[in-house]
Amino acid sequence: MKMSRSTRLNLRLQSFSTGLILLLILGLLAYASHRYPVRWDWTATHRHSLAEQSIKAVKAFAKGLSATVYVQEQGEQRALLAALLEKYRAANPDLLIRFVDPDLDPAAARKADVAMYGTVVLRAGEKTEKVTETTEESVTNALIRLAKGSTKTVRFVSGHGEHLLPERADAAPDKGGRAGQERLSYSKVAALLKGEGYQVATINLAEMEKIPEETVAIVLAGPRTSLLPIEVERLQRWWEAGGRILLMVDPNTRTGMEELLKSYGITLLDGMVIDPVARLFGGGMTTPLVNQYDGDHPITSGLQAASFFPEARGLRLEEPPASGADERAKSQPTVVRLLSGAERGWVKAMTKPAGELKQDEAPLDASVLEFNAATDQKGPILLGVTVQKEKKRMVVVGNSNFAADAYVGFSGNTDLFLNMVRWLAEDENFIAIKPKEVVDSGLMLSQNSGVVLFVGLVLGVPLALLVTGVLIWRKRRLR
Repeated sequence: MKMSRSTRLNLRLQSFSTGLILLLILGLLAYASHRYPVRWDWTATHRHSLAEQSIKAVKAFAKGLSATVYVQEQGEQRALLAALLEKYRAANPDLLIRFVDPDLDPAAARKADVAMYGTVVLRAGEKTEKVTETTEESVTNALIRLAKGSTKTVRFVSGHGEHLLPERADAAPDKGGRAGQERLSYSKVAALLKGEGYQVATINLAEMEKIPEETVAIVLAGPRTSLLPIEVERLQRWWEAGGRILLMVDPNTRTGMEELLKSYGITLLDGMVIDPVARLFGGGMTTPLVNQYDGDHPITSGLQAASFFPEARGLRLEEPPASGADERAKSQPTVVRLLSGAERGWVKAMTKPAGELKQDEAPLDASVLEFNAATDQKGPILLGVTVQKEKKRMVVVGNSNFAADAYVGFSGNTDLFLNMVRWLAEDENFIAIKPKEVVDSGLMLSQNSGVVLFVGLVLGVPLALLVTGVLIWRKRRLR
């Protein structure tokens, strides 16, 4: 079929127009991908994505945030840092990233007081934070410290056998203490709090008449003996003035705070929580599984992983006594059932109060752990409550071991404890899941599996292609 000159011209114009439209579409797609970057992370653990807390931390800065990286031009370290910081810039496009080679510009490194390759200096206004570890957790913690502004101090009450902080881990145990059990110290959570910009210190309420003003929260972590009346009075006075308290109480112990809790309808149950389901997760029956969270409370709204409470006691929440005034609705505190667990468990009476237990002595006789309908309370068991009234905030938990070094790494324990402190400190913007550790999920093969894989891929596939090629060649040759 013969085509006229005008027909050929029209076909060429159509082809040219189609090509031009395709080029324009590709150009728009390229611009959109640069202007509005979208990433997909299909790895099993989302190892190439930032944790929720990291995203919140970098988005806290509307503008003016910069990251200066002091690293050599050539080398793997620069590429690793660039890849990490690009994740933060994807969450906050206003983040300005700059690289400086200390060898080429030593004056800039001296001015920033940088002594190590790979140091990242974060700046927001006049404030700076320095990061020397190239991990997501280190960068996120630095961003949190940068955003907080003023220093907040979390004080742990001492003198009653509470869990020891790092500086006191080698000290003689307090009266009724844990006899130097380092595995039950609070060194890990203290380090985590310091990493987020909190100052961590101890306080002896018997010696200090007034709690320092910079104190943002008081933590009473598993006292073995009751506070003295003067200590209770000082703590309650601070609470009434707008204080924040984290009270963690173990089975069959008294803290001296029972009357205050009762005024809010909270009762500490006698006995220990038993949970047979915990054995399915490798724990003992006295380590109940905590998997029922209040989905609306800031502390637990983002928690997905269950927590484990070794040797816990239950709580009971009742309607607080009426104030007897018409303004009751306005004056009543907000009391929330925060944590529950041991759905198939129960509360079992202990053979001996915890304060009278000797070292390594079991709090319960294993032979009497079975449920007794006449004396035991059936699960689920309430294990955590929050109280909020105006500026006052309190968290009451029926366990203190979950935050100890031996257990804080279990499942959701770390996030739960840190979220409690953040909520008390009014740092709700930073309540989220901690940056995750990257786990190497390498493929482990047995010797036989390795041989099969080698023969199949290295020898089998090329040989099959070669045989196929020869057969095709011979078939064509015979035609």
